[in-house]
Amino acid sequence: MTSLSFISLFLLTFMVSTASAQGGIGNCCRKLVDNQIHRDRLKEYYIEDSASCPLHAVVFTTMRGNRLCSDPVKLWTQTSMAYLDGKNWQKQHVTRNKLHH
Repeated sequence: MTSLSFISLFLLTFMVSTASAQGGIGNCCRKLVDNQIHRDRLKEYYIEDSASCPLHAVVFTTMRGNRLCSDPVKLWTQTSMAYLDGKNWQKQHVTRNKLHH
């Protein structure tokens, strides 16, 4: 019976480490924060995959590399996403114009 417990524990450890290494459970948001920081401190964002993570969240990365998990339906989240989309569009547009001249 002890060997069965050991094998079960080994398999569980292997599955969790594999999921974490592939960006699974280990990188998921565990809670949503209510903190709002100035948009100039935000670098980028991505929408967390709800299929592999329990919470539906927008994950903002700050200039310092910190991650903030935010509720996608909140107004601050939506306006910050739009701000970053516009900022990134402007960067791409300026870069394209420099390449063509």
